[in-house]
Amino acid sequence: MTRRLFPRDRAAGPRPTGRNLAPTLRTMPLVLALAALAVAASLPEWYSREVRDAEFQARLVRDAAEIERLAGDRFEGDVILVELRMRPLYGSAIELDRSDFLLRARNRNDMSPAVSPDRVAGSAVLALGTKPTSSGGSVFAEPAGGPVWGGAPGTGTRPRRLGAPPAVVGGGAQGEGRQTVDARRESDTPVLTRLRELELPLAAKDSPVSGYLYFEIPARTKRKHLELSYDGNLGDFLIEFKRPE
Repeated sequence: MTRRLFPRDRAAGPRPTGRNLAPTLRTMPLVLALAALAVAASLPEWYSREVRDAEFQARLVRDAAEIERLAGDRFEGDVILVELRMRPLYGSAIELDRSDFLLRARNRNDMSPAVSPDRVAGSAVLALGTKPTSSGGSVFAEPAGGPVWGGAPGTGTRPRRLGAPPAVVGGGAQGEGRQTVDARRESDTPVLTRLRELELPLAAKDSPVSGYLYFEIPARTKRKHLELSYDGNLGDFLIEFKRPE
């Protein structure tokens, strides 16, 4: 008769079988979701970087409700804000430029420099007019504007033209006059005024400043895909918002 050298402890319960493992497999997605939430909760709200003569802190603002609370508008979900704090070091006077900052969505390779409040919330109206002419005319357009930014398929951004929009001119028969359509800037809106107040001061400062920069990246972009870079006269840095500090 063969005896077990190490008899199985009956108190330990039955050995696992396929039937016993089924509840564990069903709960695995929940466990993974909780683990992902734990990782997200561990990510910092503020990221710090130090370059020559200055220290920066940055915070990503993607939540539509927070953007509306700050600026008074959600901008159709086309804009992400980054709150920045800048502290000069060694008594230096620091001057910044919007073009020094770039927000990138790595999953689609969308990129946007910091844009002006007027670009985000500016508006224009069409003014119709008639000018006398002595010759028959044809319809033509004067492309007085700059390049179109955004609006590529799949990016979720609205196309906008940098600079003034084109003036469209239509002509009639001799002596009938020439019709013109010109775009004129409306007076400042409350949203535009608010964005100007919130923007990070860019002029030379020798004391700490804080404010917001505006980027034309869809706010629905997940945090893990976003990164902010600075490349200016102070040096450069990169912040990947998916990484813990």
